[in-house]
Amino acid sequence: MKIIKEESISLLFYFIKLITLIVSVILFNGCVLYNSATVTIPIKEPQWLLNPYIDNDKFAAVGCAQKHFKGVSAQKNLAISRAIDRIATQNSVLVDNVTIREKSTSNSKKGFSSSSSTSLHTVKKIKISTKVKKSYTKKDGELCIWMVQR
Repeated sequence: MKIIKEESISLLFYFIKLITLIVSVILFNGCVLYNSATVTIPIKEPQWLLNPYIDNDKFAAVGCAQKHFKGVSAQKNLAISRAIDRIATQNSVLVDNVTIREKSTSNSKKGFSSSSSTSLHTVKKIKISTKVKKSYTKKDGELCIWMVQR
């Protein structure tokens, strides 16, 4: 009988300790502040977007265009045109004629697409050749194109 009583008492103390631990954990969790706001990781934009002159001191520029009502091709041409104007300004000339050559490849099964653009400009009988280095589409759909003079 004495053995059963000692077991009962030790079991009772065990349950008291367990209940105390559970209550402490619940009270502690109630005191901890939780941030219910969603954490969004900012999308890091490419360095060339803010500093297009990082390519061996060649003339370079970035042209950007918002979504165009005529589609992505028109948006891309507008962004290229704006970058060309900026390169021409760096050369202190006005662009008379622009010819854009494009090469595109895509494979939807493998999930990739690639395009390359080259442009040739006649500037008061001085030819300026440029090349699209990279393009980047911002979260809001704005397309930015980095061009460098060859």
